[in-house]
Amino acid sequence: MTAEDWTGLIEHAMWPTAVLVSVIVLRRQIGDFLSAVGGRITSVSVMSVSVELAVATETAPPWQGRGGDDVRGLVPAPMVNDSYFDTLRQSLQVPGTADYFVVDLKSDGQEWLTTRLYLFSYLLGHLKGIRAVVFVGTRGDVARTFLAVADTQGAMRALAAAQPWLRHGQLQVEAGQVGRLPDIVPPPPPPVAGAPPPIVPEDPDVWWARLRAGSVVLDPLYLAQQFLQWVQWEQPPALPDLPDGWLRLPDVAGRPTTWEHASWVTSSDLTDGILRDEARADAALVDDRSWSAEERVRAVARTPGEFVALLGSGRRFERLVDRRALLEAVSATL
Repeated sequence: MTAEDWTGLIEHAMWPTAVLVSVIVLRRQIGDFLSAVGGRITSVSVMSVSVELAVATETAPPWQGRGGDDVRGLVPAPMVNDSYFDTLRQSLQVPGTADYFVVDLKSDGQEWLTTRLYLFSYLLGHLKGIRAVVFVGTRGDVARTFLAVADTQGAMRALAAAQPWLRHGQLQVEAGQVGRLPDIVPPPPPPVAGAPPPIVPEDPDVWWARLRAGSVVLDPLYLAQQFLQWVQWEQPPALPDLPDGWLRLPDVAGRPTTWEHASWVTSSDLTDGILRDEARADAALVDDRSWSAEERVRAVARTPGEFVALLGSGRRFERLVDRRALLEAVSATL
């Protein structure tokens, strides 16, 4: 047997062991995904596991209203909850789950506001179960060039750390729906005969669960409107303009000048800006069409990140793979 034969034999022997070690190291995190992964995993051997078994699903809401205005940009709060954005409303109300949504920054123009990225990460996370956001842009003549992938909760934390009013707006919206607990909860008074039971503020996560189950009925764009009212300000006449950190909305006849406490998201935010600690540019792999199923699984398993983006020519984003789900599929065959 030649040295090359020995090398190949050792590689094939070590591959299942390496995967098993990875699964053991990540067993706590992977365990959280068992119930979600079950519906996507079939009984296969380690050498025939396919990446397609763990391809993540995208949700792509219709962001534009009837006249072309885009909810991701500088739109007045009252406009968001009227019939103008009915298609978006209907999309958010359709039952079903997905894994990620795409934030296309185009050529670093004014495409996504920080307020909208935070708001829709929050809404889609609760309504659709979204766990990741994929950032893409236009580079040269290649649209949807991969920039980074981030966990939605991590992205929201990073945005709120840089712009605390985003978190404050979320809390205000939640308080308006479920009530607000006082800082110090006094002991309950003795019951009075015939008195109605006290109203107990509800945990927001419980409220969202009831909303998804259909026991609570609420227009999701009403929540969006309430959030945007918190981060927008209508300027009374004769008052000076606001300082940096506020963006002026386009003037509308018959409406006061309106400002929004926000900034535009750019690709530099992913590398050395407010999202730098959450956005992973390395969680990607240029998909080689000549790979066998086994080679593709190996390549994804060796790439860091909870999700791995598979890229085409020019690093164009094609699909997202749930890497933890893939490792679960592999571990099930050992």
